[in-house]
Amino acid sequence: MSVNQLQQAVVERLANSPAVLAITGAGRIFDRLITRAEPPYLVLGEITSSDFSTGESDASEHRFEIEAWSKQNGRREAVGLADAVRAALHDADLTLAGAVLINLRHERTVSRRAPKTGLHVARLRFRAVTEP
Repeated sequence: MSVNQLQQAVVERLANSPAVLAITGAGRIFDRLITRAEPPYLVLGEITSSDFSTGESDASEHRFEIEAWSKQNGRREAVGLADAVRAALHDADLTLAGAVLINLRHERTVSRRAPKTGLHVARLRFRAVTEP
């Protein structure tokens, strides 16, 4: 399975989450860091996919990160946005084109201040397992 289908389903879920939209507003999910964008916003981070097949079935394991960036209210807003992302995705039943999502779990969140920009970021890590 291409990780693009998983990413598309994740973005769609976040873009339609009332809790996420209440913090970011519409159109605030990017697949790269936009230095001129005004926070708060989400950035899709690193994605790693690997074979997770068993002798009986094919499967893929995907670990991916989502970054919640904030300026106005610092860490509080970044962590609040991260909480909204976690609530929208943890154990979510997403529909993928051409694959089946077996599970999607939040693994951890780490927050910090980015020294160069002074912005705060909360980085969430998720694990998903898919079958074709």
